[in-house]
Amino acid sequence: MTVSVSLGPRLQTVASFVPEGANLGDIGTDHAYLPISLYEDQKIAKAVAIDVHEGPYQSALAAVKARKLEDVIDVRFGDGLMPLEVGEVNVLTLAGMGGRTMLEIFLARPDILTGVTDLIVQPQGAEGAVRLTLLDEGWRLKAELLVEEEDRIYVVMAFSTEAGWKMTELIEIEQAWCDRLHPVIVERDEQMPEAEFKSLIHRLVWHFGPLVLGEHTNLLNKLFEEYRGRLSRQLKQMEKSKSPEIVEKIREVSLTLALVEGLRQWR
Repeated sequence: MTVSVSLGPRLQTVASFVPEGANLGDIGTDHAYLPISLYEDQKIAKAVAIDVHEGPYQSALAAVKARKLEDVIDVRFGDGLMPLEVGEVNVLTLAGMGGRTMLEIFLARPDILTGVTDLIVQPQGAEGAVRLTLLDEGWRLKAELLVEEEDRIYVVMAFSTEAGWKMTELIEIEQAWCDRLHPVIVERDEQMPEAEFKSLIHRLVWHFGPLVLGEHTNLLNKLFEEYRGRLSRQLKQMEKSKSPEIVEKIREVSLTLALVEGLRQWR
């Protein structure tokens, strides 16, 4: 008798965004727990589970065989999307890898993406680059959700070709934050060029996520505190320097801290 698969909060969130009846490609599948759980919950039709590392690949094979699911979950060894055929899957999940790595995976096989309607990604780093790159390539941002697992906060993003926010609509959200936070500059009596101010807002909005910022949750507040903590430590280190070149950087970090506080306080 096999033990039922139990997903942690991070993969549960990824699973929640997978459309019903999907032909799933799970990239970096590890133990194949995500496709196994989705199939046993009757949410997907079939899956291809891929991993580039021998150990996780063998673990995935063993888990699928133990459940006698070889006919519906095909475990493959390989790098990114390389083991896939065009049109074989219509939904992709990628979780637990760097955001830059995800973008490299997509860039290597653009032909696979032509048949994909939904991307669900959970990047670890470079979240802003993932958002902006996929939106620039025509994807729509359906949703993004913060989730905590083992005292670490992650963001899960769902992109679609058919539904969700377009880049132009999200740029309007960014502009709204510029308008809301401009008084922060005025209060500090900063003579900052508008382009520089907008650049800082752009960086913050796409780092935290335009949709994430629309929901003032406890996790978002915790994320703000973590970010402010990193900036504060960075500022203390820079203030020890005697270099005149560091003065402008100190000013930028100090202002960024004030803007993050503005984001946190806004309701």
